[in-house]
Amino acid sequence: MEPQRKKAQTRTTWIITPGYTTVQFSVRRLFFFTIEGQFTDLAGTMALDEADLRRSSVEATIKAASITTGNKRRDAHLRSADFLDTENYPDIRFQSASVERGQDRDTLRIAGPLTIKGTSQTVALDVTMFDRSRSPQGEEVIYYTALTKIDRFDFGINYGRGLIGSIVKIMIQLQALRQN
Repeated sequence: MEPQRKKAQTRTTWIITPGYTTVQFSVRRLFFFTIEGQFTDLAGTMALDEADLRRSSVEATIKAASITTGNKRRDAHLRSADFLDTENYPDIRFQSASVERGQDRDTLRIAGPLTIKGTSQTVALDVTMFDRSRSPQGEEVIYYTALTKIDRFDFGINYGRGLIGSIVKIMIQLQALRQN
């Protein structure tokens, strides 16, 4: 009888680096203007299983009040009950339910519930691995870009119907540090 070999550890944990990660969005206003902004306060982790990507996962939380568009008055309105209602719903959360290979070796398709204002809807992120390297301090770093679109009406954000578009484009540029 041959001795049983230990399976190599292929699952690694990564912490999303808030200062180097951006969550940007854009939405049409009055059919010809585009409002752009971002969220500046977020945290999250990734479990990456390179031998079986289906066993990988992502969890992230965004502080809804960290929304910024460069216009203080508009930002205050976006934090109000008309939009994100950050007083009652301080967090926007995403937790993956599935991770699959994308169209090529550098892409993934990650799907799972996104919760905004207490309402959860399944969204799919098209993710591209950008780079994997070492920081000047020797830490292993990984970079991804993710794209998706959501319909804000699906999350109960109905203010400005007819003036503000329903489709919100989201782009995430993510950096994560490997944990030992």
